[in-house]
Amino acid sequence: MATIKEAVLNAMAFAREALGLERTENLQLEEIESAQEGMDYVWRITLSMPETQATNPLAALGFRRVYKTFTVMKSTGEVLSMKIRELSS
Repeated sequence: MATIKEAVLNAMAFAREALGLERTENLQLEEIESAQEGMDYVWRITLSMPETQATNPLAALGFRRVYKTFTVMKSTGEVLSMKIRELSS
């Protein structure tokens, strides 16, 4: 059984591997949620990182962040998915 701490570490490692070290340099934990998807129990881990889009002047200052939610199997700690997390306005 993957603990919350292990799930977060796995999600962060997955993000760094999938997105690269430059995009994930200032990775931050934002949310953790316990959920059930079908018959599987999962952790949903939301991480944020600075926006790197060059056309956004706020991105250069580090004010804007991109949010992604990672689904991690509780039983194994395996990261199943990474999705863009839209913020409500």
